[in-house]
Amino acid sequence: MRVLFTVFPGPSHLPPVVPLAWALQAAGHEVVLAGHPRMAERISRAGLPAVALGEQEDLAASVRACAADSRLDGITDPLGLGPEDEPRRIWIRNYLLSSFSHYYLTEQTGAVERPMTDELVAFARDWRPDLVIWDPLFYPAPIAARACGAAHARLLWGPDHIGWARARLAELSAGPGEAPRDVMAELMAPVLAKFGCDFDEELLLGQFSLDPVLPALRLPVDLPYVQMQQVPYSGGHILPEWLRKPPARPRVCLTLGMSQGRPDAEGKNLVKGLLDAVADLDVEVIATLTEGQRETAGVIPDNVRTADYVPFSHLMPSCSALVHHGGGGTFAVAVAHGVPQLIAPREVDDHTIAALVADSGAGLVVDQELISATTLRAQLVSILEEPRFREGAAALRDQMRAAPSPNDIVPRLEKLTAQHRTEA
Repeated sequence: MRVLFTVFPGPSHLPPVVPLAWALQAAGHEVVLAGHPRMAERISRAGLPAVALGEQEDLAASVRACAADSRLDGITDPLGLGPEDEPRRIWIRNYLLSSFSHYYLTEQTGAVERPMTDELVAFARDWRPDLVIWDPLFYPAPIAARACGAAHARLLWGPDHIGWARARLAELSAGPGEAPRDVMAELMAPVLAKFGCDFDEELLLGQFSLDPVLPALRLPVDLPYVQMQQVPYSGGHILPEWLRKPPARPRVCLTLGMSQGRPDAEGKNLVKGLLDAVADLDVEVIATLTEGQRETAGVIPDNVRTADYVPFSHLMPSCSALVHHGGGGTFAVAVAHGVPQLIAPREVDDHTIAALVADSGAGLVVDQELISATTLRAQLVSILEEPRFREGAAALRDQMRAAPSPNDIVPRLEKLTAQHRTEA
């Protein structure tokens, strides 16, 4: 069969796709990955065929437009989220809905010029995929699948907040009193009309969803999910010489993403605090720092090696601990190799991941508001010296490995495709 993957234009959204695309390709299926132009080279470097469609995108502008668009309040406000759910509301309102805004609302309501949707629909009608697998933020994909009669499924990369929000709206609509407006469906209507589509839940949630999330991180949503093992992918690379040899001392990986190196309003700096914390420890620290993070970190201790990029899939097996902000991709690599974690979370999903790590005994959590070199040092020493943390990390690793691998689920995808595919 022919399988079309659609990739959201963010570098971190490609790694979850690659192992499944390889598995389908290895099983003899024809695979193509489509995305915005800047993703094409990344896709091809993964050894997969790329199709560049649409225009160059400005994700930062989409987030700003989303934050300023009062129409989107009509999507989150009816969910009835209380103060304790404010992080989730902000996450849905200002992050997940930014892609919705990008594909549906970047122009005034009623306008239907959407280069990516137009070109993806045209490609799907020409190439005729049997199955479309789409990033949950890539909303043109289900329209293209419907236009060519393909089966289609989301490939999740974290907790299913959109599925949760739609289930919550359905629950409120079925309850007593006046049903809330479905503003999301209303705002989609002009673009859907252009392609002859009537709104239904499949255009937001897929016909089924592939879910690599650990059971403890899943939200209570009753949708057709296909459980799949998350297989970390770090891209192609040449291994540095130092990484080919076992470390002489316990090795600690430090990575904080692209936005954690700026000092806060009080002049503190998370990267500097972390480096100060490890300066006198008998460990080898591998710190993946951006240029800006290195500039604000001050003097780099002698036991710290800095690098712009290190392939985590090869680095993590040699590590005794990982210090990071709680991002899903970094977390998955650590879990896959049974590495204990020290997490300083920032976003709602980061806090969810941090709570799982702490509750499972696989590591510790530090509050970014209360962070200090003394606290960080004490927590890292505990992780390195107490066997319970490696035991907890091994238990999480075993949970991940219990799920079917991408290779294992290929036969099920073949059956589901035959079940859902139609003649357009």
